[in-house]
Order: sequence, then structure tokens, then C-alpha cells
Amino acid sequence: MSKRDYYQVLGVSKTADISEIKKAYRVLVNKYHPDKNNDKSESEKKVVEQQFKEVQEAYEILSDSEKRSQYDQYGHQAFEQGFGQGYSQGFGGFSDIFSDIFSGFGFGSSRSRQNYPTQGDDLSASIKIDFVDSILGTSFSQKFNKYEKCGHCDGTGADSPNDIQVCGQCAGSGSVVENVSIPGFGRVQNKSVCRRCSGRGKVIAHKCRTCSGQTFVKTIKEMNIEIPAGIKDGTKIRLSGFGEPGSNGGENGDLYILIRVKEHKYYTRANNDIHINLPVSVIDVISENVVEVPSPTGMKNLKLRDSSRSGDILTITGAGAPDPRNPRIVGDLKVHLAFYVPEFNNKQKAKLQEIFSEVNDKVKSKWLKDF
Repeated sequence: MSKRDYYQVLGVSKTADISEIKKAYRVLVNKYHPDKNNDKSESEKKVVEQQFKEVQEAYEILSDSEKRSQYDQYGHQAFEQGFGQGYSQGFGGFSDIFSDIFSGFGFGSSRSRQNYPTQGDDLSASIKIDFVDSILGTSFSQKFNKYEKCGHCDGTGADSPNDIQVCGQCAGSGSVVENVSIPGFGRVQNKSVCRRCSGRGKVIAHKCRTCSGQTFVKTIKEMNIEIPAGIKDGTKIRLSGFGEPGSNGGENGDLYILIRVKEHKYYTRANNDIHINLPVSVIDVISENVVEVPSPTGMKNLKLRDSSRSGDILTITGAGAPDPRNPRIVGDLKVHLAFYVPEFNNKQKAKLQEIFSEVNDKVKSKWLKDF
């Protein structure tokens, strides 16, 4: 079966830069990831699995400037077994020579590859927040490193505009051409990247005194981080442009902040519901009293019934965690009843014994009868 065009697989144009390719890849790999499609049938899973592999294959080629250059010129056959290496098995190492000789025709380095804008790598960090803050939402200020274009050289790396000069070795073309004599081929032209300017066509006489020729400077910026109400443990928040610096004019990478929620002494969370174990006196149960239940948003009232049993789970609707994607959807507070018997003095015990002696314990008598 013929392969689909890699650009069509990722849904990008042939002129797309690396940031567009990365963005498309992230969306598609998340869409077709096996863990995201567990609810599909076996036949559908196989289709999704193939699409997932197809996206990964396309990204592997198009994210690599050298492989992309070969693909643009030769298509899928550039990566088929035997292509461009037919002599390598019988003439040890000849494929490397062949690549050097014909570098100007797509097998080796090129000026476009050297100058291709490349986005910087993403960085990661993590922060811990309190359980209640994760339910109610919070915000805080924190300082982060950020790479900015050097203001002195405007990102050129040169100390002054006059320090940017045309490369004398390649005359500004970024490449050099040499006539090479190869047995069996005669004299051929070998076009390669100029080593003096690394294919840029220009050289810098004096590097920028501020950034030392790096084209960027490290700054510290204080950012206000908004934590949405209902955020879950393991959620990532993206700070655009706070990653590693790009090269050749490429954009900075991003900073992904992993949110870790601290464990609470009493609360636990399951999806958008909050669970709590509530100590309840048997007196409150017998009296069918209204008891107070702590929640992240304040105290809630709960009416007890004399039919309640220890271990029962009662629900307070809408007192759970909001869904961070849709705050109008709110979970419930699940109250786990844990009965206890309060302490009584001797006089109180005597009165209770008198009362309990008149109680017909049908539950116990039935249990003993069935035992």
C-alpha cells in the first residue's frame, strides 16, 4: 500500500516551519494515542494505531532538516532500503564518499539546512499547591528565566552593523564548489557548506559585547500564575516562550509547569467528587439531628436519619470540585459516616441501661436465630 504524503499526514503545508510541524504533531499524537482510544472496538483500535504510527513516522522525517531535505527532493524512496547506498555493501564506505560528492544534490549538508529556523526545546518545572487551593483556585507570582533577543545587537550577534561582513571564502553564497576527480566518474563538482561561515554567507568580525555573539540574553521575569478552580493533580500549565532559545531566528520553546496537589488530612478526591470521613455520634443519629460537615467552601448542614448506619455514604450535592474546563459542572461532597459512642458518667450509664433494657433488639435476636 502506497504511503501518504508526510505533509498531508500532519496537515501542514510544504513551507511550514518547525514550530508549525511540532504543533501539528502534538495535536495528532494526542488524538491517536492508544491510551486515548480505549473505548473503541478492536478494528477501530487497529486503524487508530496505524494512524498513530503514521504521524510518528511523518514527524521523524519532517522535524529533521536533513531528512526533510531528502524527502522534499526524492519523496518516500529516499528512505527505502538500498536507496543512495547501493555501493556501500560491496565497496566499504563508498556511500559516505558518494554523499560527500553529491552533497549539492541533496545527499549532504546545504546552506538552507544550516540556516533553517529551529524552535528551542521545551523546559519543565513543577510546583505544589494545597488541596483546598486546587478546589477553589488561586494565583501566585513567581520569577522565571526567559531568553530575550539581545537589545544591543538586535539578535545579530555582532557588536555593530559594520561587524557583519560578507564571507570572503564563499563570497556570500554560503557554499563552496570544488572539482574532484573520482575514478569511474571523472571530474565532478562537489558543492558543500562553507566552513568559515557555516553556510550563512556572512561572518562577524567582532562579537556583541553584551551577548558575546549568542544573539540572546537571559532575563528574569516575574509572572502571575493563575491556577483555575478544580485543577487536578498532574495538570500542566504552559508558559509560552519561556523555554530554551531558538536558533537562526526560531522561536523560544515553552515552559510546562506540572501542578502537584498536596494530600489533605481529611479530604480525598475522585473525579470531581470530594470524599470525607465524618465522625457521627450515635446520639445525633437516634435524635435525627442536623450536623455540620466541613467543605472547601465552608460548613454544610447534613440531616441525619435514625435509619443511618456506620459506613453509609450521604451526598451533599454541588459541594464538590468544579470542572476546570466547565466551571458550571460541579461535583458532590460524599460524606462517609463513622459512628462513635460518646463517653458517659456512671449516672448517665445507669439511665441508659434502664432505657436499653426495655428495647427489643430484633436485629441481634434474628442474627442469633439464623446463626
